[in-house]
Amino acid sequence: MNLDALELTEHPEGGRFREVHRSADTLSLPDGRERNTLTHIYFHLAQGETSRFHRVAQEEVWNLYRGALRLWLWDENTDRIENIELSADANRFCAVIPTGTWQAAEPLDGEALIGCTVAPGFDFADFELMSDDHPSFALLRKRGLDRFLPCP
Repeated sequence: MNLDALELTEHPEGGRFREVHRSADTLSLPDGRERNTLTHIYFHLAQGETSRFHRVAQEEVWNLYRGALRLWLWDENTDRIENIELSADANRFCAVIPTGTWQAAEPLDGEALIGCTVAPGFDFADFELMSDDHPSFALLRKRGLDRFLPCP
């Protein structure tokens, strides 16, 4: 596969992406804001790159297209950290990230090409990249997750 043909651009969390679908249908969120019903992107991480800790206000489904990937999920309410491997070896090719869960990712053994679907549809207004002044920044660093945090 020729990655250049995918026409990916830099993503704020790391890696590269391109939106490939945004539903024409919309819905109203409980607070009255409008969102498309569904969005989908291609997302690529090269060897050595990471997707830094971020969260989205909606559920997100990660689908593995190529390579292998480890997702890190952190629930700040319970302080639980888990990781999920998406790979042929793990016989797992998708994972659902619950609404508002902090997430990060890294490719395993090379690069990873992923599809990410968000419903209701993604809007950068609903995206939060963890900052170095977040109350749990030091805790995550202490747990050895520095590579997923912004540079101090």
